[in-house]
Amino acid sequence: MNHTLLSLVATLGLCAALAAPAAAQDHSSHAGHGATPAAASQDTVLTAGEITRVDTRGGKLTIRHEDIRNLDMPAMTMVFALKNPGAAADFKAGDKVLFHAEDDGGTLSITHINKAAHP
Repeated sequence: MNHTLLSLVATLGLCAALAAPAAAQDHSSHAGHGATPAAASQDTVLTAGEITRVDTRGGKLTIRHEDIRNLDMPAMTMVFALKNPGAAADFKAGDKVLFHAEDDGGTLSITHINKAAHP
């Protein structure tokens, strides 16, 4: 009986040793993991809008937008800060855009934005 118990303990120890490297693997390169804030994932809700004003100095865009579903906000025109303020220079009034905004402690910020494809 002692021999059987010793074999069982040895087998369990071997299984644990073999499983340990798998637990330590880096999975950050898998889809959705390690994504930059500006990258839209498949779960990101995008909202259509039209830029009415660009503040390149302040890194802000004024956008007339549809309902922002992830923020439970009705359609309106408002100013948004950009998580990447330098991106404001890539846009001009009249640009149609798709964007994702988040409430960051009371400040609405755009975490992802791109020009909408023209039909």
